Amino acid sequence: MKLVTPPKDKLLFLPLGGSGEIGMNLNLYGYDGHWLIVDCGVTFGDIDYPSVDIVMPDISVIEEHKEKISGLVLTHAHEDHIGAVHYLWPYLKCPIYATPFAAEVLKFKFKENELNFDEKELKINIIQIGSNIKINGFQIEIINMTHSILEPTGLLIKTKVGSVFHTGDWKIDFSPQIGKAIDEYRLKKLGKKDIMAMICDSTNIFVKDNAGSEADVVDKLTEQIRESEKRVFVTTFASNVMRLKTIVNIGKTLGRQIAFAGRSMHRMLEIANNCGYLMEMPTIIKEKNILKIPREETLVICTGSQGESRGALNRIVNDNHKTIKMNEGDKVIFSSRIIPGNEKYIYKLQNKLSGKGVDVIQSSSDLRIHVSGHPGREDLAQMYKWVKPKALIAVHGETRHINAHVKFAKDKKIKEAIPAKNGHIIEITSKAVIIAGEVESGRLVVDGNYIINRNSEVLKSRHKMMFSGIVNVLLILDENNNLLLKPSIFVEGLVDNNVEENPKDLILDIIMSHASEFVKITQENKKQYADLLAVELKRNINHKYSKKPIINLMIEIINKKRSN
Repeated sequence: MKLVTPPKDKLLFLPLGGSGEIGMNLNLYGYDGHWLIVDCGVTFGDIDYPSVDIVMPDISVIEEHKEKISGLVLTHAHEDHIGAVHYLWPYLKCPIYATPFAAEVLKFKFKENELNFDEKELKINIIQIGSNIKINGFQIEIINMTHSILEPTGLLIKTKVGSVFHTGDWKIDFSPQIGKAIDEYRLKKLGKKDIMAMICDSTNIFVKDNAGSEADVVDKLTEQIRESEKRVFVTTFASNVMRLKTIVNIGKTLGRQIAFAGRSMHRMLEIANNCGYLMEMPTIIKEKNILKIPREETLVICTGSQGESRGALNRIVNDNHKTIKMNEGDKVIFSSRIIPGNEKYIYKLQNKLSGKGVDVIQSSSDLRIHVSGHPGREDLAQMYKWVKPKALIAVHGETRHINAHVKFAKDKKIKEAIPAKNGHIIEITSKAVIIAGEVESGRLVVDGNYIINRNSEVLKSRHKMMFSGIVNVLLILDENNNLLLKPSIFVEGLVDNNVEENPKDLILDIIMSHASEFVKITQENKKQYADLLAVELKRNINHKYSKKPIINLMIEIINKKRSN
C-alpha cells in the first residue's frame, strides 16, 4: 500500500520505527494533507550483522512525500529518539522543534559529523515546556514529563477531529533531582479533554511496581561509596545528567574528589551547563590529575556501563586509558540497567574487572543503585487514571512488550487497546482506532560514509563471508580454449588449514573434470559458463564441507595472435 494523503475527518498514526523493537523511534501523525514526525532515533548494532554499529528507520515511504511534512518534533534527547536526525534530515529538510537541551545536543551532532547541508535550511525551533505551538493543522501542547534525561516531554496533539496524547519516554517521578516533577496537575486535566487515544511507552511493562524516583538511589549509592577504602568508579549513562549530579553530591558529602571520564560524558555536562543546569557543581579534577589523588579520596564517574569497547571503563580495565589506572581493591558500581542485547558485552567487561581484583557492584531489587526511566505497571495504571484515554496504542518496545501492554490496558478497563507495528497505518477517530493499512518499513544502516538499506547485498555478502567463507577462481584460456596457466584459486574462511584435504585440491579436481567443455567457451558466453561452473563448485563444496561460500569464478580468453 502506498502512503495516503491524510484526510480531514480522521487522524492517522504511522510508526516507522520503535514498534516491535527497542530504540529507533520514529512516528508519524497525519491530518488534513500534512504529516507531523515525532522523534527520529537510532538503535545500536544488529544481531544479524555484527559489522553494523548504527541502525535507523527507513524513511523512503515519507521521503517520497516530503513536501507534505509539516515538521519534526523531538520529545527528548536520547539517542533512540534523536540520534538519526543528523543522518536523515538532509533527505527531509523539514523544520525541527526541540527543547533547549535537545536542540543543543542536536546542534552538536550536526557540527561533529560535518555533514553536508545548507545551514540556512536547517532551522531548529526552540520549544519551551508548558508552551503551545501550531504546525499547520496540528496544535501541540508541550507537557513536562520525567525520564532519565533533562527536559523530557509528552505531546498533546490537537486537531479539529480530536486530540491524542503522545507520552514519549516517561515515568512518574516527584523528586527528579534536576528539573520539575512530572506535571500531575496538567495530566489530570487531560482526563477532562476527551482524549481519543494515548500513544504510550511499553518498555517496562513486565515491571510490576513503579519505576522509582531518582531520589531512591541516593541512600544505597552513598552506602556503597562510603564502604570502599580505595578508588571508586561509578559508570552510568552519560545522558542521565540527574544521576551524574546525584553521584557528584554523594561524593562531595563523603569528601571524595570527583573526576569524569569519557568523551560523551564531558559533552553532556558541557551542554547541560550551557543550558543553565549544574551551576552549583563542585570543582572537578581533570583526568590527567586523577592518579595524583590518594585512591581512598577519589571518585571517577565514567562511561561504558553497557560494555562499549570504546567506553572509558573498558579502556581503563584494559590499561589503554592515557591517564587513569585501576588497581586491585578498587570498586566499580554499575548505576545503570542492562539494555537488552548488551548482556554479553557487559558480562565480559565485568569478568575482566573481577579478574583484576576489582569489586563489581550491579543494581538489583535488594540493592537499588539504579532506577529506570520507563513506566512500570503501577506508573501505567496511574497514567490511565489521569488521562482517561478512550483508546491506547502501545508503542516503544519489542513485540512481547507491546502485546503485554495491550493486555494490561484492557485489564485496566481501557475499552480499546491495539498494538502498534512498524508500517501499520492506524486511523484514530472519536469512535474507534483501527488498523487501516500497511506501508513498507525497514531499516537503514550507517556503512562507513554511506547510508544503505539493511537488506543491501553488500551486508548479505559480508554476513555470508563471515560464516561460510569465500572462493575466488580465475581461469585463463588461450584462443584454442586450452588453459594457459594452472587455475588461480583463492580460498578464505571456508575450513581450517589443518583439515586432511586441502579445499583447493577439491576445487581444482572439479574444474579439471570439466576441462573438456572449455572448447565451447567464447568471449560472448564465458560469463554463462563461469556461472555454471560456480554452481557446480558450490554443490560439491556444500556436499563436502556443509558450507555455501561466496564463489567468484572468472574466465579470461587471451588471443596470443592479437596480443602480438
